[in-house]
Amino acid sequence: MSSASNFSKQDSRLNVFATEQEVFQFTANLITEIIQIASSSRPKCNVIIAAGQSICKTLECLSPESTDWQRVNWFLADERSVDGNSDQRNDRQLRQVLLKTIGEKYGTVTSPRADINVGEAVKDYASRISAISMFDFCLLGMGDDGHIASLFPGNLALFSNDSCCLVNDSPNLPHTRISLGLKALSNTKNRIVVTTGASKNKAVREFALNPQTPIRLFEPTSIILDQAAAK
Repeated sequence: MSSASNFSKQDSRLNVFATEQEVFQFTANLITEIIQIASSSRPKCNVIIAAGQSICKTLECLSPESTDWQRVNWFLADERSVDGNSDQRNDRQLRQVLLKTIGEKYGTVTSPRADINVGEAVKDYASRISAISMFDFCLLGMGDDGHIASLFPGNLALFSNDSCCLVNDSPNLPHTRISLGLKALSNTKNRIVVTTGASKNKAVREFALNPQTPIRLFEPTSIILDQAAAK
C-alpha cells in the first residue's frame, strides 16, 4: 500500500463480511492456520498481538484443540505505563481471554516490564523483540481515530526507526505508553488488521485515501472488516 492509487474496495488484501462474528471467526481461523504451519517446522511460534475489543473477540473464537497453543509466544504490540497488577494492562487483558478460551496451556505472554523505570522498560523490550529475527504474524486492531498499537496519526513515534518507542502524549488515557514501532510491527510475515463497527467509518475512509495513515504505513497483508466499518 505504498500509494493511494493502488488501494480500492477490490484490493485482494481487503476482506469484508456482513457481521462482526464472521469477521472474528475468519480472523481466528486465519491466525490458527498460520500458527499450525509455523509450528510444523519450528518448536516455537512468535507472534505480535494488540489488545482491545476486536482482538479479544477474535481470540474468543479460537479452538483449544485446533493446535498446540503452548508453543506460541505472544508479544504485546503496546502496553500502558501503569502498575503491573492494573486492570488497564494489555497483558492482563490478553492473559484473561486466552485463559478463558484456550485454558492454562495458552503459551507465553510477554510485554514491557512494569517493575522498572519506563525508559529502561523500553530498552529491555526492544532488546527482547530484536532477538527474534521474524514474527509469524502481527495482529492489530484499529482505533476510531485510526491508531494502531499506540502509534497515533501524526505522532512522532509513528515515524521513528526505533523498534520500541516511548509515547508520552497519547490522546487517550493513560498518556504514557510503550509501543513497538513500525519497524518491529512490520517485521512479520503476516500483517493483519481487524476492526468492526460504524464508529470506524471515518478511519477506514482515511486509510483508503491517505498513504501516511498508520494502517497504510504498516502495509498490512490482510485487512478484515465488517460491512458497518467498510461503508
